Amino acid sequence: MNARRPIQSSVNPAVLSIDTSTKGDFFAVGLSDGVRVFQIDNCLTSFQPKVPLNNGAAIVALHNSRYLAWVPSHKSAHIDGPNSFHFWDLVLGRELTRFNLFEPIKGLRVDAKFLAVILETRTIVFQHQLLDRNAFNKAHASEPAIESGKDMTAPNRPHSLHGTTNNTFALACLHENLLVLPAQSPGQVQLITLKPEIESSTKRVIRAHKTALRCMALSPDGTLLATTSVQGTLVRVYQCSTLDQILEFRRGMEMAIIYSIAFSPDNRWLACTSDKGTLHVFDLQPGSGPVLKPSPFTPRILTDIRSKSSIEFHMGNEPPYWQSIGSGTPSLYTWTVAPDGTRKRVKKTIPSLPNDPTGRPPKGHLVFEGENIIYAIGGGSDPRWEKFELRPVVVEGGEVVWKLHYVGFRKYLGKQYAE
Repeated sequence: MNARRPIQSSVNPAVLSIDTSTKGDFFAVGLSDGVRVFQIDNCLTSFQPKVPLNNGAAIVALHNSRYLAWVPSHKSAHIDGPNSFHFWDLVLGRELTRFNLFEPIKGLRVDAKFLAVILETRTIVFQHQLLDRNAFNKAHASEPAIESGKDMTAPNRPHSLHGTTNNTFALACLHENLLVLPAQSPGQVQLITLKPEIESSTKRVIRAHKTALRCMALSPDGTLLATTSVQGTLVRVYQCSTLDQILEFRRGMEMAIIYSIAFSPDNRWLACTSDKGTLHVFDLQPGSGPVLKPSPFTPRILTDIRSKSSIEFHMGNEPPYWQSIGSGTPSLYTWTVAPDGTRKRVKKTIPSLPNDPTGRPPKGHLVFEGENIIYAIGGGSDPRWEKFELRPVVVEGGEVVWKLHYVGFRKYLGKQYAE
């Protein structure tokens, strides 16, 4: 019998959350034992900060290769738990600031000027400030002093607070001064223009769907907004400047949970993934002329615009208790004391995630690279990075159609190989 204990466990930690940088060149994952940052184009580890975790990072938000915000999965001796967020400088390997909001944080969004903290029924915006290096070193005298170099910024200044409907899925988009949130009525979206010089903002509202929102995304230039509802059959696109609906796409006839929406950098393509395990790509410029909203009297069978191409992405076969897979083989049962004083074995409940009460692992997180490369990043106990390419294909009659091609995948928490 081989009784030797392995030096290193062969089981990787579980991926609890995924986020991409503002420019889409890096992605970060919150793990059951820490945080990692990867390059998007080759899936190689860029940073593995030694954050003081005895537990996991339930939420991560990545601005660029330097600044990262995260929320702990539970409270420990030196960590305030899921009510607090921590803002880190990855280059310096130091925490710059932290805030305890005294209620569970659902999600984070970070940009160059602001950080948005998403709570159940409101979102708090913090503004970045330039940190005084001498004052910072004095306040952290027990840690090594930071020498002169690049300026340090951190979201230290509370800017504004915005009410929402129950934001169960932590929906929010942040692009420069534009913050997009669910409004205070289900199915409505509020576009908020943040004013850095004063603690104020202006708000506009779109009646996007009849049912509650499930997913939304801003284009890279902040001019277009895509939304879906909990039904998951339609994807609607709005012009942010005029609030006009300019396009409506049909993903399918059956209800689905939309995981992610992403625009290409040139606003030519819109991609989405769902729990059906399918990646769809829609053409935002289907004709040579401008796209007009169809007449309400036109039959739906003629106006529904479907995807130009679709392909399957990896969903995996996640066990119910995937969140504890990194600590070994999880037990499906626990012991409790019955009313008569006897011990009774009961089945464990599936723990929820901050942005998903069902506890489903994050899957199908989409990122565009250039005009035709799409990455789908999955989490859970079987995390994968997949690469797809959208290519023009000439068919009979000389017509050019676009097809998605599967390029390959990597299990990004395993061994790292450079191409």
